[in-house]
Amino acid sequence: MTKQNTMSRIEEIEQHIIEFRNLFVQLFKKMVKSSSTKVGIRFSPSQMRAMAAFHEDREYRMGELSKIAQVTMPFMTEMVDGLVKGGILERVRDVADRRVVKVKLSNQGRNVHKQFVKTRAREVESIFAKLDSRDQAELLKLLKKMSEIFKKI
Repeated sequence: MTKQNTMSRIEEIEQHIIEFRNLFVQLFKKMVKSSSTKVGIRFSPSQMRAMAAFHEDREYRMGELSKIAQVTMPFMTEMVDGLVKGGILERVRDVADRRVVKVKLSNQGRNVHKQFVKTRAREVESIFAKLDSRDQAELLKLLKKMSEIFKKI
């Protein structure tokens, strides 16, 4: 393969990655808007990412949350601050090391999280139900393959 063909292929890969990113962003925004409306709480897309990082009965260090949500620590702190003010999250001291502050879902947060997870699952199902079973199977196969390839790079 010539250098020109390689560059052309790489440029085409880049174009498709950008296109997929834009499609995923649009899909995520649609899910956030729908989920926020159905849950009855207005979340920003960033707060939705933070909510998606939580499991009901677990306490998290801020570093863990920022890694799971793939955002910087200052940005995660800002998201968490908003969710704490809204009564969704609460900060707790680590029993083993009082200097460490962790974050967990409040009682209200657990209820909202349950609704959020159910609503998000219904929304995803609604979106992908538009595809026939063959297209769903093909999409799943391609997404798995993409994941494998991206893990290599």
